[in-house]
Amino acid sequence: MDELKMAIEGIAVSDFQSLQELRAKAQKDPDKALPEVAKQFEAIFLQSMLKSMRMGQHFLEESNPFRGKSVETFQEMLDAQYATNITQGQGIGLATMLAKQLSKSQTQATMPQTEINAINSNTPKTLNALNDPKTKVEQSLLPARIAPKQPVAVKETVPNPQIDDFVRSAWPYARQAANLLGLDPKILLAQAALETGWGQFIAKDADGSSSYNFFNIKAADNNTDAVHVNTTEYIADTPIKVNAAFKKYASIENSFNDYVSLIKDSNRYGDALANTRSPERYIDELYRAGYATDPHYASKILAIYHGDELQHALERNGFSELA
Repeated sequence: MDELKMAIEGIAVSDFQSLQELRAKAQKDPDKALPEVAKQFEAIFLQSMLKSMRMGQHFLEESNPFRGKSVETFQEMLDAQYATNITQGQGIGLATMLAKQLSKSQTQATMPQTEINAINSNTPKTLNALNDPKTKVEQSLLPARIAPKQPVAVKETVPNPQIDDFVRSAWPYARQAANLLGLDPKILLAQAALETGWGQFIAKDADGSSSYNFFNIKAADNNTDAVHVNTTEYIADTPIKVNAAFKKYASIENSFNDYVSLIKDSNRYGDALANTRSPERYIDELYRAGYATDPHYASKILAIYHGDELQHALERNGFSELA
């Protein structure tokens, strides 16, 4: 009984007479017919969705003995009627949105010429002149040297003195070390940036002198010239504060050279060394080999490597073409 009531309230899927009446109504009074037309469009959309769902069901019922062309035909008719009935209520919102959009288009299309002229009269003359097709054609015929230049959006970058200084001081040695390892120098710069906080947290001796340890390479227990600082280590992905000994170097260059020696001479970093053509693979293998305990070590370095800060700093220092 309920299904019969729903079919009577809406236009039945096979009711061609009602569809013809709707068509005539749309030609006579588009504004009044618009909501109903939008509902019919929504019904078509829903029918397409139901048809796609049925296709998945048919795939599962290939061996069903009750399946046949006649059954599929009646299912399609039933789905079409379901779609029509759904739209007679609130539907899925598509009809309402479509009706609003089309009503706006009709309003603009039927705007009186006097209103259009009023809008044009309030538009600056220079803007109207630029939009004039004749003006555009004339400009296209001008030589490239004297034709008006189109404005180009330029993304401004705010200089960061700390980052710029770090890149300026480390870049030459990063390139030198990268050549020895077969790496992109930017990835070494990104790793050093993470290890030192762009040079702000380089380990220092008790007297405040820098260790120039750009990669936080640990020192042996018997190293009397080591720098002892508090650091964070991860045990079972849990951060723990410890006091560790780090190597001290005479210069930034020595730090990069020792890093190269560590990677090339240690068997544990063999997989990293075999993947230097891919910065992403290199850093991932470096972490897997135990270079650092932070579970997000590789992703943090790659975020710097692919980020804007490093690239902009290289550009401001004139190193972008060498990267």
